[in-house]
Amino acid sequence: MRTILLLLTLALPSCGYVDGEREAAAEAAREATLAEVGRILSRTAGAANRHARSAERILRPLSVMTPGEEQALRRFLAPAHVARARALGVRVRDRAARDSLVAAGRLVRLADSTTHWIVRRGTAPAYVLPELRDVLELLGSRFQERIGELGLPPYRFEITSSLRTAQGQARLRRSNANAAAGVSSHEFGATVDVSYAAFAPPDEPPAALLEDVPEELRPHLERFVDLSMESVSARKSRELGAIFSQVLRDAQAQGVVLVIYERQQTVYHLSVGPVSPVALQPSQ
Repeated sequence: MRTILLLLTLALPSCGYVDGEREAAAEAAREATLAEVGRILSRTAGAANRHARSAERILRPLSVMTPGEEQALRRFLAPAHVARARALGVRVRDRAARDSLVAAGRLVRLADSTTHWIVRRGTAPAYVLPELRDVLELLGSRFQERIGELGLPPYRFEITSSLRTAQGQARLRRSNANAAAGVSSHEFGATVDVSYAAFAPPDEPPAALLEDVPEELRPHLERFVDLSMESVSARKSRELGAIFSQVLRDAQAQGVVLVIYERQQTVYHLSVGPVSPVALQPSQ
């Protein structure tokens, strides 16, 4: 028994020493990890801020829309949009009718986030006519081409409203004084509202900004990059809006889209025009 007690007496300090060594090593590793994470965060944040400042420098001297340019996007008011919607589709009275049209391929659901647009949270799911989806893809492509020529990142436009069933439109009239008093082109899936006060960051951040970033940190740093770019688009929404408005004026002149530059709400009311985007593509 004495021998066992002696061995235990000798072993206990030894175990404490080993535990102490392990604790010190773990603490050193923790501090080294925190330092490395801090370096990665600092490097990525700095690069993201430089990228955002570069975009802002490009946008700063650009002009905003003139009253005449705004008026050019008010040539076709609500009756023209409704007439075009009636020519293209059927009025969707309720969700059952909507689901039936989706099953038949006469309405499609827009992806919530694409290379060219996002559907604003609270708006999804967004349903439109297939023809309108084609128009949105054309507008997004042209917008990003224009801003790319200026050296800007590929900002995306934000869809704030799409198909509203007749029932939904009636409910909206009771709560929103700006809602159409009669039939709306939204009830046919021929129209979306797109914000001119907000533009979403690119679908993918520049690869160079996230180079050598560990996978477990990537989602957080991607969000940081997005917020850096959104801060610029929020401050320079009028300049970005002027570029997008020129895209809209050109497309309207080609007959691809009908536009109302809304003044009570910060949106463009966009409806399918008489000319299909497919007709504008060069023949093979």
